[in-house]
Amino acid sequence: MSLPVEAGGSAHIRAERVTGTRASRRVLSDASVTVSARSRIAVVGENGRGKTTLPHVLAGLLTPDAGTVQRSGTIGPARQEPAGRGGETVGTLTSAALAASNTALEALDAATAALADGDPAADDRYATALEATTRLDAWDAERRVDVALEALGACTDRARPLTTLSVGQRHRVRPACLHPEAALPNPSAAPATSRRSGGRSPARPDRPPVRRR
Repeated sequence: MSLPVEAGGSAHIRAERVTGTRASRRVLSDASVTVSARSRIAVVGENGRGKTTLPHVLAGLLTPDAGTVQRSGTIGPARQEPAGRGGETVGTLTSAALAASNTALEALDAATAALADGDPAADDRYATALEATTRLDAWDAERRVDVALEALGACTDRARPLTTLSVGQRHRVRPACLHPEAALPNPSAAPATSRRSGGRSPARPDRPPVRRR
């Protein structure tokens, strides 16, 4: 199983000599840019000069005609006018944000059970799952999203349809789900608890106890 891994502080995007065309018109020509974690870059220019095309190329939504784009970490575009498709709720976005962490936790649970059952192939599975879970800090993922939603003044009702939120309210929900760490006032100040851990600080074992037969 291939498990998701984030790059943390080493996350970055690097574009080199990117060329892009929209509607038969070249809007990017030999554009090079590097965006590191937590950096902020403003793209300024006249209409039709590639201000939208460049971020889409960096995020992988568009393929450049020439040049290269290297990405390390999780890339999440926050659209200017986030749509609320029929049936989508706040919970739809939070579930998507937590999907990678939940996948890693489920893999770790399964590997732990396999170890306890004496599966000879479980050692490698457990090591892989533990590495992914640790790098994602998956034990704390749900708390980070909850804190980010509250810090941005976003709706925390998971059942609330997105179509009932204003554009401004949707703009608060999406960034909190895409990059919750950016909204945390002080991540180290709050205890690492979550619904999944039942309100307790989750354990991060090097290896689970194995039942002896």
